[in-house]
Amino acid sequence: MSNEPLRIDRDALNGLEFRIDAFSVPVGSRDKFEALMRRNVAFIERLPGFLHHAAFEKTQGTTLYDIVTIAVWSGPEAIATARERVRAYYQTIGFDMATEFASLGIVASLGYYRAPAELQ
Repeated sequence: MSNEPLRIDRDALNGLEFRIDAFSVPVGSRDKFEALMRRNVAFIERLPGFLHHAAFEKTQGTTLYDIVTIAVWSGPEAIATARERVRAYYQTIGFDMATEFASLGIVASLGYYRAPAELQ
């Protein structure tokens, strides 16, 4: 492991789109949640404009959420296409996220983001 600090190229963020989701997952639902997340990543990583996915687990803090995921997309068109394809995929496999999460006791905060230069 490198002793170098994580560096994010602020110029490279320009134009990218991010799907950042935060989840509160009960211990008893963790395995099912992880399986759902892996299935979703396996689908989205094949879509045009997909660049990267990362998942984070809370180690400390007072936030309600204990898992955060970030999917990085090449731009607004890519993330719009992904949104539609994921919706269609979920319909095809009969997956209703709200119903599934409610049955598992998972609370989610889902959102689309960009990294405006003026905030960097």
